[in-house]
Amino acid sequence: MSRFPFALMELGECEEHLSSKKGLEWVDASESLNCSNGALVLQNEKFFLDAISVSRSVYGDAQVYPYLYAGHYHKDAGRDDQSQEYRLVESLRLYSEAARVASAYRYDTKDCLQLMKHMTTVAQLISKDILILAHNCRTWMRVENSIAAATWLIGFFDSLLFWEEREQGSFVEVLSIQHKHSMSKLFRGFSADVRAEAMAKVHSCEESGSSDSFPAITENRLIYFGRPRSTRLAKDSLLASALSKEKVVVRELEMAMQSNMEGRSTRQRKRTRR
Repeated sequence: MSRFPFALMELGECEEHLSSKKGLEWVDASESLNCSNGALVLQNEKFFLDAISVSRSVYGDAQVYPYLYAGHYHKDAGRDDQSQEYRLVESLRLYSEAARVASAYRYDTKDCLQLMKHMTTVAQLISKDILILAHNCRTWMRVENSIAAATWLIGFFDSLLFWEEREQGSFVEVLSIQHKHSMSKLFRGFSADVRAEAMAKVHSCEESGSSDSFPAITENRLIYFGRPRSTRLAKDSLLASALSKEKVVVRELEMAMQSNMEGRSTRQRKRTRR
């Protein structure tokens, strides 16, 4: 079973919801979390870490589900317990990793239908369980956590934007500006100051979600998303600027891919010559 991520994920989920004595044991996860000092986690969390580790080492880091399962685990653990707020940041990081893996797939309408549903569900969970608390925008206990969380939300959407650009098509449901959980709606869950600082950090920091060592966010270690791949989220781009403003308004212009922008400019120049 140690070589099958899906078996480990299912076991972790079972232990999370109906724990056995083994699932409630504290075990060392220093290697999984890339920590030099001892890092103790419950065995049920270790199952999710092991699933990711096996997926990366044996299956070329080509599986979305290990990241989704681990993300759901941390989301549930930090949703209502403010002392575990760092877990919400880790949840967003894991969702960002899931989107990163998905962005390497060749898009096919039939083959990717279920995957698209998962990305839409993730956006919904981010809105409902991470950005909202008691029917209001979450008040973060530590401003550093809110900034890090905003960078990983940028990272999640960056991979989805990059996927569309790579495939030269508009197919990701939550990237529609009319969607219930669109970028503009989710980013309104952060203050303008947090969004601006997060965007600045994304374009200045050297950390990223795709390192070979797979560092994880813990209670004592905060990590930020960096180096966006989408041209639409490049520094000083229309979309990056829109997300940093006091009032978040994302229009079709900000979401247009470079080829579409070039085509629009060409048509405008032709009309001008006429």
